[in-house]
Amino acid sequence: MSSPMKSLEFGVGLWSALMGDLHHRGQGRRESGAFLLGRVTDTAKVVYDWLTYDELDPQSLKYPIVRLDSSAFAHLWEGCATRQLEVVADIHTHPHGPAQSRSDRAYPMIALTGHIALIAPNFARGPVMPKDISFNVYQGEGRWHSYYRSDAAALIKIL
Repeated sequence: MSSPMKSLEFGVGLWSALMGDLHHRGQGRRESGAFLLGRVTDTAKVVYDWLTYDELDPQSLKYPIVRLDSSAFAHLWEGCATRQLEVVADIHTHPHGPAQSRSDRAYPMIALTGHIALIAPNFARGPVMPKDISFNVYQGEGRWHSYYRSDAAALIKIL
């Protein structure tokens, strides 16, 4: 697929560590998620770290779906400033497939045009490859463009 969109790049081991962390935090029975922190280059959004939703809001995983209190965003911005990184995407897990739910589509974690939201299937029970993920780009006004399988894999680079 040819796309003018910047890919998400993960360093060696970062991808599998992220999937392992999400699976561990959700204990294989509930959703978990994280904001992906990195830097934007001319060609990519490079992920260096993540902050999980339960680190930002300890109550976030007490429900069947992820709920994040608005106060968590102050902790997120502080974490970004400390690391000198910015939010380049978010990711959360689903129990089955990677498609966005109605709630995911209605309530983006960051409602800015171009924000990327990834969804990992099967509560990130591994191994999870980029082709297994949905790569969803917020278009504004409640609209999304979603990429699956080989199109999603083309936008997620593990270096």
